[in-house]
Amino acid sequence: MKSDPTIRKSNILCEFHQERGYKTEDCIGLRQEIVKMLNQGYLRELLNDKRKSNFACGWEQPHGPPKPPSPARTINMIIRGGDDSTINHVKFTTTHKLKQTIAHERYDDFEDSITFDKSDADGLSFPHYDALVITLRIADTDAKRIMVDNGSGACIIHLRVLIRWRLEDKIIPRCITPTGFNNAVERTSGEISLPVLVEGVTLETTFHVMNQETVYNAIIRRPWIHAMQAVPSSFYQVIKFPTPWGVFSIRDEPCTAQECYKIAQDCAHTKQLKGASAEA
Repeated sequence: MKSDPTIRKSNILCEFHQERGYKTEDCIGLRQEIVKMLNQGYLRELLNDKRKSNFACGWEQPHGPPKPPSPARTINMIIRGGDDSTINHVKFTTTHKLKQTIAHERYDDFEDSITFDKSDADGLSFPHYDALVITLRIADTDAKRIMVDNGSGACIIHLRVLIRWRLEDKIIPRCITPTGFNNAVERTSGEISLPVLVEGVTLETTFHVMNQETVYNAIIRRPWIHAMQAVPSSFYQVIKFPTPWGVFSIRDEPCTAQECYKIAQDCAHTKQLKGASAEA
């Protein structure tokens, strides 16, 4: 599929064909429409003999999502304390690479079913009580230690993460007061809109900024889950969602939930010891 070079705009790049002049989502959307029409018996007279043969063999199915750009950096763990290179003895790494974002409209013509079966349990030990903790591409960064929580209504990101990304000036002052299961009230200090990229689908997501101690870099909740039409399962440690290329999955990182739980316990124990020392 080649566009007319005389009408291309040099500032628009198709990640699929690595050509400038049209958007990736327009290219993939057009391809899907053409394949749909070919399946219905239209346009086949425009194909050459080789294409007709390939299509008859099922070779003209839509390709998978375009390869995303490399992350500009990776956030592993953000917890209070430590120096610039390590935080609570957890390594913080950063690499500077080309920054790009692939945008794609949500896929509304969803036909596949999202199911869970025994294959999703491969590698898991039962019984377990682990939270679902994954890695997501937020802005141009691979952010690890993202907890998926479908029981609450506000996506949360930690202030120190935004400081590391040098995005604190993008925070819009706004305070909300989410209440925890123990009725503890924790106020947010603002909100920020950031793109979240998974499997070629980019969703602009509003995060509320909190500065309380936490073992997670961010918490993904119902606004993102519902917008992605995603189905999370902490039991199977996976979240599944539809895309124009079929159903995709994001699995947990092995042992991450247990590591986060242990770090949280250690932090709580250290806090108790400091409190006892202060009282003494």
